[in-house]
Amino acid sequence: MADSLSVDLKASMAWLLAESLDLSTVNDNATLEYSVSIVDGTAADKADLLWHDERVISAVSNDDLDLTALTNTIFGSTVTINFTKVRAILLVNTSTTAGDFLNVGGAGAGSAFDTPFAGDADAKVQVGADSALLLANKKDGWAVTGGTGDILRVHNPGGNSVTYRIAIIGTSS
Repeated sequence: MADSLSVDLKASMAWLLAESLDLSTVNDNATLEYSVSIVDGTAADKADLLWHDERVISAVSNDDLDLTALTNTIFGSTVTINFTKVRAILLVNTSTTAGDFLNVGGAGAGSAFDTPFAGDADAKVQVGADSALLLANKKDGWAVTGGTGDILRVHNPGGNSVTYRIAIIGTSS
């Protein structure tokens, strides 16, 4: 029996900015939303692979995720996920301690999954405590190149262990 994947990808920010004046209050009230569905497949706007985990990184350590050899246990069997393209990454830093940052990216020349970072193998994005990072490329995806462009580094530069949750969707071809 074949598997099937469907994903709802959402991010939103709602705000109310109120300024009190002498005789009235002026409000700026709006929402910015991104909401798409990704269905099963390997063409644009589709994905057929999912990997997710909750992980702990020790102080001043790296968690290098090989996007061509991620393992997951599902229904009692270990499955190896081999991405050829990544459509979206959601990473949530679950720490509630100020200063517990995680750096995503920057695995260095020769192995870095750097396509979301404009090909810069040293580029990284900092994700603060109790914060999330969503990277998405629904149409084209980011290419994963086995052996030379397949390591997504999550680095903990701080003095505490940090727990994070991550989900990656992409394609097998």
